[in-house]
Amino acid sequence: MEARALRRDGLGEGTLLGRRKRKGFLALDPRTLMGVLVAASVLAFAEKSLTVELCLVCAAGLLQALAGYPKMAAGFVAAYAALLGILCFVFPNIGGVAATMFTISFTFSRKIYLCLMVGALLISDSSVHRLGAALAKLRLPQTVLVPLTVTLRYFPTLKEEASHIRDAMALREIPLRNRAECFAVPLVMSAAQTAEELARAATCRGIENPAPSTDTERLAMRASDWTVLGLSALAVALTFLFGGSF
Repeated sequence: MEARALRRDGLGEGTLLGRRKRKGFLALDPRTLMGVLVAASVLAFAEKSLTVELCLVCAAGLLQALAGYPKMAAGFVAAYAALLGILCFVFPNIGGVAATMFTISFTFSRKIYLCLMVGALLISDSSVHRLGAALAKLRLPQTVLVPLTVTLRYFPTLKEEASHIRDAMALREIPLRNRAECFAVPLVMSAAQTAEELARAATCRGIENPAPSTDTERLAMRASDWTVLGLSALAVALTFLFGGSF
């Protein structure tokens, strides 16, 4: 269990004092991906042509592939192509209130699609430990950093508990009409117990100690990080200047 916890925190196999084994051509710092996510959020609602939007999605897919996630890149690009095909060719030929409602939902999904791509890369490439270390490097106050890291550690545990509850219901052959209650009650009880365990673990680790804590992560901004951030800033500037003209 201890080894599994270390792997989840980014300190298991493939690491040496916080140094991870490179997954792809680029080994980006979490702060770089956070900066790219900010740029993607700005670009999401900027006025831009379809050509520019396609280029941005392909650039995000290329970043995912270079970071060591080619399957993720292929999946996101294929899903975007399907989304665009539905919006351009399916809904205009259907008509009606239902088509209009779905068009609004799909259009909003298309707007934030770039954020979803970068966010998925950030979550997949950075453990909770690395994210916490990156936020600490950014001088985030402890009053914000501690609740945020505890929350990030909480959701994987909650997902695992939900999976166990579903397996138990399937094993006991719970009727469909009773599954909502049989799922919600143990999940809430487990959530409360998990919150108490996380609070005790944080206290044991000296979370109330005002002194700066040591960290095994060796985060450093390299030339590749600054290049990616520079290209992201350039993409934002060019999109605002010429995004709607071609």
